Amino acid sequence: MRKIQIFIIGLILMSLCSCFESKSEAEKMNDKGINSFYRERYEQAAAEFTQAIELDSSFARAFNNRGLIYYTTGAYENALTDYAQALKLDADFNEVYNNYALTFTMLKEYDSSIFYFSKAIAADSTDKDIYANRGDAYYQADRFDDAITDFKKAIELYPHFIEVHNNLAMTYFEIEDYYMALESINEALRIDPVYTEGYINRAKIYYEAGKYEAAVKDCNNALNETKYAYEAYINKGVSLEKLEKFDEAIDAFKLYIKFAPEDDPFIPLAHEKISKLTN
Repeated sequence: MRKIQIFIIGLILMSLCSCFESKSEAEKMNDKGINSFYRERYEQAAAEFTQAIELDSSFARAFNNRGLIYYTTGAYENALTDYAQALKLDADFNEVYNNYALTFTMLKEYDSSIFYFSKAIAADSTDKDIYANRGDAYYQADRFDDAITDFKKAIELYPHFIEVHNNLAMTYFEIEDYYMALESINEALRIDPVYTEGYINRAKIYYEAGKYEAAVKDCNNALNETKYAYEAYINKGVSLEKLEKFDEAIDAFKLYIKFAPEDDPFIPLAHEKISKLTN
């Protein structure tokens, strides 16, 4: 189950006007859109950013902001159109490159995503989130060595970047370097001892390394934080199966089916395991 985290930066860009200066009607409408976004009123926010654009067709930030609404609601092609217009209006609007790249990542167009993340890094090489996001794009494109380099750079810029320690661990996991995977995930858990995803992922690493008791323990650690950590149940089930604790494994698979989303790809496997272990 390949899943690592990405980071949205510059999500809504405030007007450049000082609070002591009078704002134009377009800027006021842009601010309304920002407020609606933070209240998760996305349709209203999109309408307000559109009104800001109608009031000032050269308002690059309103195009970027509306693009971010489209991104958030999954209208990725519309987002790309707005980002392109924002850059056309302001070629130095470097924050847009990251947003552009995130959208291409969601569209699984990783070469384009990496290209725009690289432009964002060229504009600002000190932003940890951009390195983390380009690392994700490299990871999704199976360019694991490049992903490792970017995740390490993000950690260099911010050593307590828990999620990136996790992402680095899962990249090592993909190349079956379980020693380095454990080193990275242990660092994430050292920073945050109640990091549920860290326990879930360390259990995966332990399982692949043949350390089934340790995998079960980490699944329980995750479930101590929340019973809804459904991935922990299936990881626990397969580990208990290896330990020949079949009744406990069946219970874990049943709980996985109970808490996992109905469209989760491992639901059929859980049913198969229950059937096999019951007969």
